[in-house]
Order: sequence, then structure tokens, then C-alpha cells
Amino acid sequence: MKQLGLALVLLLLGAGATADVKPLLQSEWPRTVAQAVPHILGTMRPLQRSIVSDTSKDSLFLLQAEWGEDIEQLLGLSKGNTALIEAACGQPCSVEQATLKLMEATWEALKQ
Repeated sequence: MKQLGLALVLLLLGAGATADVKPLLQSEWPRTVAQAVPHILGTMRPLQRSIVSDTSKDSLFLLQAEWGEDIEQLLGLSKGNTALIEAACGQPCSVEQATLKLMEATWEALKQ
């Protein structure tokens, strides 16, 4: 039953989300986490905000396949936005690690 609930959450979070995400132009790429979070929040539907907010911080990685991919595309993380990757991790790291840090920062912003 728990797996069914998680599958439903992932479906709802990802449903149509990728189609709505328009990558920022390279000239608009945020260079800091503080600059990135408003862009991420701006792409989220109310239901997505609710799901992310209701997810525990330790479980955010479960949303990485759908929501994380949207973040990567939006912010140019896999296209060369190394400044944001390093800002997210505090040092060079993988796109996936940076994406998770950005997901956590967005989760924290939703909790405020």
C-alpha cells in the first residue's frame, strides 16, 4: 500500500510537469541557490508544492527522477551551469548531488 501511495505521488508530481518547464536562457542562469529557488518555485503547481512540502526532507531523493529532472533542465545544470552546481554543494559535485541540494533548499522555502 505504501508503494502504491508513493507511485501516486510521483505520478501526480511529474504529471505534465516536464512539458511546462521551459529552460532558462544561459544568460538568465542563476549562480546561487538563493537565486535558483524562486525559479524552481515559479514552475511548481499548487499540488506539487503541497506534495513536496508534505514529503520529509530525507525522502526528497524519491522525487529526483521527475522533479529533479525538471530542475536540471530549468537551471541548465546538465548544460554547463557549473557556478550553480558548485554553489549548491559548496564545491564541485555531480549534477544529481546539486539537484538534490536545490530540492532541499526549495523544500525549506516551502516550509517557511
